[in-house]
Amino acid sequence: MKKALFFIVFACFSVCYAQIVTSGTGMRFTFNDFVNDTTGAVTSPEAGVFSLTQNLTISANDTLWLDAATQTVHIADTVTITILGCVQCEERDNLLEINGMQSNNSTFFEWRFEEAASSVLKKVKIVASESITLIQSSVNISFCEFSHFNSQVIKYLNCNPIILHCDFHDNRQAAINSAVNVTGSPIICYNRFYHNVLDNTNQPQINLGPGTAGRDIIIEGNTIEGCSPMSGGIAIANLMNVGPTQAVIRDNIVENNRYGYTQQGTDIFALIEDNQFINNNLEENPMNGGSGISIYGSDTTCAAKLRRNVISGNLWGITAINYHSIDMGTADDFGRNRLYDNGNGGQTYALYNNANSSMTAIGNYWGGNTEEFAESVIYHRPDLGDSYGLVLYTPILTEDTTEIADNEEITFAVYPNPTNGIVTMELNSENYPTAEIQIFDIYGRQLQVMPVTGERTETDLSQYSTGVYILKIVDSGKVVAVKKVVRK
Repeated sequence: MKKALFFIVFACFSVCYAQIVTSGTGMRFTFNDFVNDTTGAVTSPEAGVFSLTQNLTISANDTLWLDAATQTVHIADTVTITILGCVQCEERDNLLEINGMQSNNSTFFEWRFEEAASSVLKKVKIVASESITLIQSSVNISFCEFSHFNSQVIKYLNCNPIILHCDFHDNRQAAINSAVNVTGSPIICYNRFYHNVLDNTNQPQINLGPGTAGRDIIIEGNTIEGCSPMSGGIAIANLMNVGPTQAVIRDNIVENNRYGYTQQGTDIFALIEDNQFINNNLEENPMNGGSGISIYGSDTTCAAKLRRNVISGNLWGITAINYHSIDMGTADDFGRNRLYDNGNGGQTYALYNNANSSMTAIGNYWGGNTEEFAESVIYHRPDLGDSYGLVLYTPILTEDTTEIADNEEITFAVYPNPTNGIVTMELNSENYPTAEIQIFDIYGRQLQVMPVTGERTETDLSQYSTGVYILKIVDSGKVVAVKKVVRK
């Protein structure tokens, strides 16, 4: 019986032209399954450790199962793993390490996902690879580590990957990249990016093209630390007017890069809020970069809304170039951005509106407590000439303006986060018997209101599209706690 079962399993793939190709009959394979029937293409010198020396293709309908028993996989240079079916990961406590053998130190192994539905990479450490290419494959990637890649780590084309709680470090080029003529709206949340772009080429660590129509690019809760003079933080570009691009840039720490965030092209709207753009000053020539935030529009459809960001220690605070539609605060909705200690050549530059377009920037702190000081660090029509736009910035915020502190008496938990739909909210509600839960989308539109029912309250977000939602606990008209949840 064991021999018959062994034969049936391994009859489902064949070895030809120096590669392993599964049959596409709906089977699930582990690396251990390949060991005894691939003429040495996969070997196992010890339990849980494998070496792959030929190309591997997981055909459509088949699954590569990264089981908990597999601890390490060594992959030879120039090998390509192509996923036409899917990859799934068994729950594990440790990281599964997949690394390149680096025998010639020139071309490393590569992963390709091509129309690979429902693929998941979770708790996988990939070292010394060429790249991971996602072609129409919205792979869910979480709790992974990627290091010492020879090219861009994750390249996506016409898909919407989800990348959560990962580390990207010590890679030669960008961590996440897409081309200018393809679309995609990834969710990139709670990751750490550091010591990338070691080739010192002009590219950011997160380098994105146009988004998918009707879906937001979400970049939230990440730490992005630079090291090389030409390495930027975050860039989004729609240079070929492929289609509308919407982005949410929220709660990120972007520091020690050539620049913090840049947006370029046409038909883009970005909500940029609650970020810290700190000391992005590695550019040696201020004429070539060094902005905390830079908006370079082909026309006025290059739009951004900025709220509650800290922008400090950059060569330029904010630069606006050519055309744009920027909202840094209005009379009814103060910007509450804090811009201070940005400058170069002995001059302070909080905002440089090097553009034809005017903008509102009401209710921000500019590094001083007077309107005269704000005018001295804002460069616009009075300084540059009538062909440049005007910045409307009064009234200003002063240094002693404070925000409402978090209420430490509140215990408010939300899980699972990210969620496929059902989310549970826990609140120490005994102090708030009349409290209600209000749920908003990222644009502030209220979607649900429900009373707090005991310590646990559930709701279903499956009716809403993928994205970030805001959950507020409101008691007697006062917001007492706020959480964010990702609908994946």
